[in-house]
Amino acid sequence: MIKFAGNERVRKKIPRSYPRIDLSSTIFDQKDLRWLGEAWDLLDQHGFSFGIQVHNSASDEELAMAANSGFMLSFHLPVQGRYMLNFAAEDTSKSWDIIKEQYELMEQYSVCRTVFHGFLMTDKDICAFGHGKSYYDCMNAARRIELLRSPVSNFVRDFTNTDEFLMRRERLKENLERLRFEYGEYHWCIENDFPAITSGMLRGSDMAYLKHELCFDTGHMWATSKMLDLDFYEELNTALESECVEMIHLHASKYTFDMPHDQWGDGHLPLTYPNSAIDLKKVVQMCKNAGVGHFVLECGTTQLEDIKLFLRYYFED
Repeated sequence: MIKFAGNERVRKKIPRSYPRIDLSSTIFDQKDLRWLGEAWDLLDQHGFSFGIQVHNSASDEELAMAANSGFMLSFHLPVQGRYMLNFAAEDTSKSWDIIKEQYELMEQYSVCRTVFHGFLMTDKDICAFGHGKSYYDCMNAARRIELLRSPVSNFVRDFTNTDEFLMRRERLKENLERLRFEYGEYHWCIENDFPAITSGMLRGSDMAYLKHELCFDTGHMWATSKMLDLDFYEELNTALESECVEMIHLHASKYTFDMPHDQWGDGHLPLTYPNSAIDLKKVVQMCKNAGVGHFVLECGTTQLEDIKLFLRYYFED
């Protein structure tokens, strides 16, 4: 059980390992990973630790490969879980069961930092995607046409001024406070959502409101900025000014604002993708200046050149 010392949570003594770059465990789909050793040496020369973030869709084999890689691990919850977390639901008992399971798994694999999605505009239990089920297979079980841009769209409209949204956001904030109290020796970053179906964690201001550890996903906020007519860099700055952003999911996007809404999708393209619509150097510099130390290159096709490009963005003025 966590104890409080003033307003600070007392954490287990974990060796300082930041700044840090993690790669998604989805890279283990690559046939040739001999470049990882060179990447590790390169990052070490520049003062970075190197890790693997085990994705929530990871198979038994993928988890085992990550665990046997020799790199530090972080988790994208729920690892091998059956259901998505939703701390905005009326009944959160299933989410708390998942947290207990994940905590035990974190202990087993010496994981001290996690990231998760935890805000859905539904009270239904939603299966976790992966393991043969796609994101939309799972999320469509809670499809609510009144939250979408049109009856045939997968993308949300702006419902962030509704009484239901505000009520669920407050419920989420209270549950995150409980999470910090009961399991606060570890880091549990909540991530902004891809703006589809019933996702609720959308704006930088909503992230900052929680006063909880955050993961800012570039591709998700890029899409949200299109759907809700926001300025992406202002949303990033709002989140960073909260001083709660501990992790960045960094990836390129091919989607431009002149494209129709329903032609959009997620990013998850490597940093070296030509002509990324997101100014990734600006993002990296903003995060560096705000003191963010944990960057996750969340793309299964990441290569050594992407890491070199990140370091160039990080150290150039």
